[in-house]
Amino acid sequence: MLRKLKENEIETAANLAYSLSKSPLTNSYPLRNSQKEFLEKFKKFLKYPDDDLLGYFIDDELISVIYLNVLKKDLYLQTSGIFIKNNVEKIISIFVQYLNKNYKGYKAYIGYTKENEVAINSLLSHGFQIIDSSIDQRLKESEFRPSDIGHSITKINHTNYPSFAKYHDSKANDIYWNSEQIKKDFNNWIIYSYWVDSQIKGSIAARKSKMDLNELEIFALFIDKDIANKGIEEDLITVTLNDGFENHNIKKALFFIESDDEKAFEYSKKLGFKVYSNYRCLLIKL
Repeated sequence: MLRKLKENEIETAANLAYSLSKSPLTNSYPLRNSQKEFLEKFKKFLKYPDDDLLGYFIDDELISVIYLNVLKKDLYLQTSGIFIKNNVEKIISIFVQYLNKNYKGYKAYIGYTKENEVAINSLLSHGFQIIDSSIDQRLKESEFRPSDIGHSITKINHTNYPSFAKYHDSKANDIYWNSEQIKKDFNNWIIYSYWVDSQIKGSIAARKSKMDLNELEIFALFIDKDIANKGIEEDLITVTLNDGFENHNIKKALFFIESDDEKAFEYSKKLGFKVYSNYRCLLIKL
């Protein structure tokens, strides 16, 4: 039976999620490293009434836990953990029925490790599509090898934000963090741009994590094709990370790149990023 979990079941759910997160065959995104991290996240279910913390039971044993972050006004939801111990295809089928019943009209996003093929294939059979196949790269401040800045990079503030917004939205197709959403959350972002003749030709937008205050994730890095792979990408990343390390108490960074983007892999490796995992994002319009 799939149902909402009760407060006294949250710790059991966190234990199950942590145990299944230890293998890429049963893990899901966002990645967490301890039972404490899962427990802290799942307890937020009590503070956010729109979120959903679900459990699936067989003979009173919890074998699956699913956390849904829900934004009703945007008709948007994403899993912040979907862990299934066994009976994967059956539980996925019941879960999709639950989504269709309770979240009609929403866009639903689910993130999995590449190796979790049983769950991914089951979602595909129920109408989900893979919209992102990425390499999850990470670095610590001590591992950062900054580029020698060779280009003029400008920080985005409230004054020049409209120019960034126009450029960002022209490149960012069908992602949640469009310029409107970033503006609402502006204080949590570090944004830089590269200009040529009063026109933005490249930009980077990175967000400070609310789960881990020492973590910065690069969400968007865009460069016009005619100037790509000429060192501007490295300079944008360098000034952004320098800003985070020096001014925002950032200690580590995340950067997802497309699985087939060899150039991005080369320059990010040069800056000190290391492969941490492989990510698949699936989407369905309910």
